Amino acid sequence: MQENKTKKINIELAKNAGFCFGVKRALKMVKDNLPRLKRPIKMYGYLVHNEYVVNELIKDGIEIVDNLNNIDNGTLIITAHGISPKIKNKLKKNKNLYVLDTTCPMVLKVQNIAKNFVDNNINVIIFGDHKHQEVLGIKAAADDKAIVFSSQEEFSKIKFDKNKIYGLISQTTQDFKSFQGIKKLAQKMNNIKIVDTVCKTTQIKQKEIIDIAKRNQVIFIIGSQMSANTKRLYQISSKINHQTYFIKNVDDLDIKLFEKAEKIGIGAGASTPDWIINRVVKKIYELSENRQGR
Repeated sequence: MQENKTKKINIELAKNAGFCFGVKRALKMVKDNLPRLKRPIKMYGYLVHNEYVVNELIKDGIEIVDNLNNIDNGTLIITAHGISPKIKNKLKKNKNLYVLDTTCPMVLKVQNIAKNFVDNNINVIIFGDHKHQEVLGIKAAADDKAIVFSSQEEFSKIKFDKNKIYGLISQTTQDFKSFQGIKKLAQKMNNIKIVDTVCKTTQIKQKEIIDIAKRNQVIFIIGSQMSANTKRLYQISSKINHQTYFIKNVDDLDIKLFEKAEKIGIGAGASTPDWIINRVVKKIYELSENRQGR
């Protein structure tokens, strides 16, 4: 009886999978400065939206805090997502506190755009996740007067005053295609200034996953449920390829998910470490070698 051999599996890993520039920069700043930082070391929120990276930072003696109350000595780390510029400036005036600011330059740029709009009597509207730390920081830069919306439907419900001028910006990790659709709606109005602030790396990652989802039978998006940009990749891929799976690490892999697949695509969010991605790729190859019929 002739053996039924399974064809060798082909894995297409997104070229830009994993850490973005802002995340790499933030981690490097913390790691490079860690030996010299004044204790106690506290970090407002998560430097990277990934449990494994956060746990490593905790092991290094960094305490994660969810508010800025009673932080008056030692070191405070501001994450890549940024915070209110006014609060940051106030914290920096405290001589007993060292502030390590790892805010992504792109996020700072968006905050400056928001502030410039407000300074010129332009009403700020932000396309973003209402409770995301980056969005809260951008809104604070606009003196907390900005309108935040998270979909075209929400945008269409905004009551615009024809006698006012508005400035449209976006959270840096938002869905670039959705923002393009919102821009088209905004361009029909003559009192909205538009600045495209979706990060170029985010756009590249999203465009990559669109192509990969079309070319492959099964798609794995690697990352944490904490990560908004990773969830966005999953949502984009799922619309194109129904066999898209969101996994945190190798423990989530099951041979049943790709038992008959010969072409597998992999994407990963901007907060997913390379070592997690590499382990997933290796495990898929190992599992595929043991598939029935080989």
